[in-house]
Amino acid sequence: MAQCIAKSKRSKERCLKWAIRGRMTCRMHGGVSSGPKSKVGKHRSRLAVLKHGRYTKKARANEREVRGLIRLSKDMLRTFGL
Repeated sequence: MAQCIAKSKRSKERCLKWAIRGRMTCRMHGGVSSGPKSKVGKHRSRLAVLKHGRYTKKARANEREVRGLIRLSKDMLRTFGL
């Protein structure tokens, strides 16, 4: 692995961080992608970002339904004095 070839604007000294594999610069100086730029790329990224189903519309609706059933059962228990 090589060191980053970027230089400081103020001191004119080279960056001492390790470069990303296959690149000449570190992650701070352009070694890592900043994300998709085109509309198609952004759309694909939005679809791929979902890591779990916790916040999907279907999951939230299911959660609301479960909370409603819990509330209903608590009301019924109070009614019967339990």
